[in-house]
Amino acid sequence: MKSLSGRDKELLLQISTEGLTPTQVRLIKNLHSLLSNLLSCDDEGEFFETSADLFKKTAELIKYSNFAAQHKNMSYGDQAVEFALDNLNEDLNNKIQNLDN
Repeated sequence: MKSLSGRDKELLLQISTEGLTPTQVRLIKNLHSLLSNLLSCDDEGEFFETSADLFKKTAELIKYSNFAAQHKNMSYGDQAVEFALDNLNEDLNNKIQNLDN
């Protein structure tokens, strides 16, 4: 596919930080760094460690989301993470079952 610009080796993402806390901004920067590292790593150990770190930081960002912070009477952040893990677990189990057939 032909590149539309001379910047085919670079992707610039802009995120408005208006309304975000310093912790949220730090976590977004960290997630961006981990994602970039994950997509470009060559070492197996680094791949799995970075994947685990990416999941942990994503869960942390969910827990620090504005919605979860505004509704502290219910543990929405924890519930969102549990829901995501349940879906991931279900997807993994379906894939394992498909391999068994």
